[in-house]
Amino acid sequence: MRADIFKRLGGMNTHQPRFTALLQTDGSFNHYTKRSRVAMILRTETHKYTLKHMETIPDAQDSTETEWASVNRGLLFALENNEQNIHIENDNMSVILGLMLPDKPLKNEYAKYHRYIIMNTVAKTYWTAIRWIPRELNTSDKLFGNKRRLR
Repeated sequence: MRADIFKRLGGMNTHQPRFTALLQTDGSFNHYTKRSRVAMILRTETHKYTLKHMETIPDAQDSTETEWASVNRGLLFALENNEQNIHIENDNMSVILGLMLPDKPLKNEYAKYHRYIIMNTVAKTYWTAIRWIPRELNTSDKLFGNKRRLR
């Protein structure tokens, strides 16, 4: 699997559109305070706007759950901002593979839940694809403002 290629998750169209919005998502979990947050940066399809959003998530079990939640909430954020052709980037390989490989068994109930919601949301878009990116390239991470994030 090449990291520079987006893998289609679904949507009403089967051919990639010429222009897409770019959505980067990230999750943050602090083991000491149990504070869980998700961050997202959405560059609109027209590239006129870059929208940023961060929110707290209640009751996350660990950092992987916040990564799943970041893709889930990020996708909803894109739809709320009228984006229908979406490329998603995230730096958590287990989340990426869990979405790219729909038959891949998932260990955690929260992962099964988020994959179910994400794939149902994807079905409402025109086109949605995803790829893994290295953490250094995930600019949504910077929204947390921490110099050293706890994972």
